[in-house]
Amino acid sequence: MAHTTVPVTTDVEKTDAPTAAVGKERRRKQEWPERAVRKTARFLYDQRHPLAPLYAVSAMAASGGLLSVPADGWKTAAAMGVGMATATGVWAKWDGHPLPKYRRKLPTRRDLLWAASATTTGSGLVTAMAATGGPQFGESSYPGLLASWAVVFGRYWWKRNRTEPAGDVPTLTDQMLLWNQYVSAKGTDAILSGAELVDVITTDYGWSGTIVLPRGRGNTWQKAASAVGDIAGVYDLGVQDVMVEPVIGGSARKATIAVFTKHPLRETVLFPGPQVLNDETGWADVGTFYDGAPTHYAFWGPDSGPKHSVVYGTTDGGKSRFVDMLLSVERHHADIVSWVCDPQSGQSLPRWQHNAVDWFAHSAQEGLEMLYAARGVMYERSARYSRMKWTDDKGRELIGRDNFLVGDPDPLLSITIEEAHRVLALPGAVPLVLELVAMARKCGIKFRFVFQGPKASYYGSEDKSTDIRELLHSGNVVIFRTASNTSDTIALNGWDVRPSLLPKYWPDGSKTAGLGYLNGPDDRQAQFRGYFVEDVVHWATTGGTAVIEVASVKAAGKVYATRTERAAARLHGEELPLPETENTTVTGEAKTRPVEAVEKVMTESMTATAQTGEDILTYLEERGEPAPRALISRDLDIPVGVIGNALTRLKKKGLVVGLGGGVWAHPDHTEYDTSSIGEAA
Repeated sequence: MAHTTVPVTTDVEKTDAPTAAVGKERRRKQEWPERAVRKTARFLYDQRHPLAPLYAVSAMAASGGLLSVPADGWKTAAAMGVGMATATGVWAKWDGHPLPKYRRKLPTRRDLLWAASATTTGSGLVTAMAATGGPQFGESSYPGLLASWAVVFGRYWWKRNRTEPAGDVPTLTDQMLLWNQYVSAKGTDAILSGAELVDVITTDYGWSGTIVLPRGRGNTWQKAASAVGDIAGVYDLGVQDVMVEPVIGGSARKATIAVFTKHPLRETVLFPGPQVLNDETGWADVGTFYDGAPTHYAFWGPDSGPKHSVVYGTTDGGKSRFVDMLLSVERHHADIVSWVCDPQSGQSLPRWQHNAVDWFAHSAQEGLEMLYAARGVMYERSARYSRMKWTDDKGRELIGRDNFLVGDPDPLLSITIEEAHRVLALPGAVPLVLELVAMARKCGIKFRFVFQGPKASYYGSEDKSTDIRELLHSGNVVIFRTASNTSDTIALNGWDVRPSLLPKYWPDGSKTAGLGYLNGPDDRQAQFRGYFVEDVVHWATTGGTAVIEVASVKAAGKVYATRTERAAARLHGEELPLPETENTTVTGEAKTRPVEAVEKVMTESMTATAQTGEDILTYLEERGEPAPRALISRDLDIPVGVIGNALTRLKKKGLVVGLGGGVWAHPDHTEYDTSSIGEAA
């Protein structure tokens, strides 16, 4: 049977191939709009932060158009504006949010002003459009105003949210890797065995997180704080670049860690003005912590009366400038009276010595008399308050008040003692100060002592000197950079911080003055930096000088009553003696020369004599050129205080000439160039 071969053809395939390709292309064309919409929507969502101002303008235009349809739509627009203003106020208080990631960029005063301006102008535009028929593109000025709004406020938005590299910041993976390998790894070499590092986030200054220690004896946040040096070594940083503090209101096993790759307190913040004091709380905002939170100093407590203070810090630490800020606040408060003692004849606080405070004492001896005057005021007020009639919160009339209210009826008396160790070295000073700091708060008197360091020797040589330190530490303890690590634990008992390791200079060579710790109402073991008072003269010459109440003037004594006479004489180059009082602690002859009396105590019976003056005259005449006081003291082997007293007496007689900056000369050698000598002095 013959078979017929049927030829194989591909006509069907050739016919179907173009048909399939055409169908696929048709489907691609049909899906393209949908894909484009999805991609566009995804892009707009991913770029929601940079494009936020444009979205806001679009929403404003749409709202203005929609609300222009009903007759009273402008009322809804106005209500929306009020709602946005309320939201802005809530945002300004956002720094209390419990989650750290929401505190990375806290709203500053500048942010608040811009936000308030944006909501006000934006809601005003929407209300106007709603009342006049919508945006009216091409027919009104609204499109131009909307565009201007977007440019002005968009520029600030983009600048605020711009991300800049914060130095050599390791990735979170590197941070966790180093932590797990060296800090929390199990074994005898681990720094904090089993400690977890959670909630790690990058910040403008480096990174931060939360340390969670395992359950067990001794595993508290203090253990983590004491390991700061070892942790800093793991990340190749200095000890001052790692901060560990407890989680406020959290578990004792948790601690907050902040690692600085770029120190957040490097830039100074200017003192905003005396309005930093809150009359309701008695707290003043005196600086900022490393995370941007405000640092508070308590002048008084709402229910506990005045708060004593002590300020520590070595040379160039910033303590005198910090005191300048506190005195600026006091001068501009009608119910705070300031008394100041500067034993260095006003060199530490020079802007406050001429009628800027109620009483300025230029010597340690006058400072001691100031304390006796405060004692008189204390007992006068105490006697008066014990028989005072007042009404309690239940409407009952009572006799005798056991607490102090600022301005009711008397002002707060704030007494600042610079170089306080010089006053405490005088006979009778220690028991007097102990009596005052233990009793004066109920009578509205607070003390602020300023020292180089917290050692017991600064508080006097008597057994009761440590009691004074403990009483003062119950208030505000401010400590800037110190010279010795032995002072760290003394000043801030129970705190694991090291003020002695604070840097003296930033990497660019600028000083770190004002950088330190403040144990006050915030109770934070964190670095802060005090506000910088750019123009002390302005604050010292504006405002008003408050004085103590008339009822206490007599109790303050003769030295207080004659303070203005001595100040006026000092402006004319004269030094009036202190009046004799029953509180005299040195001989009457020494009382007429208070500076010599202080030097007699401080230099252990070294006194200025006529021979000293002759030695100085001979020295300057033979030298043939001016000399700093310190150099004269060194070459003649006489205490610098005695040299200063002798030079003052010689100047009154016209035998020597003061050239400024502590430089002195024989009258025949005053034309010598003293610029380099003055700098050295």
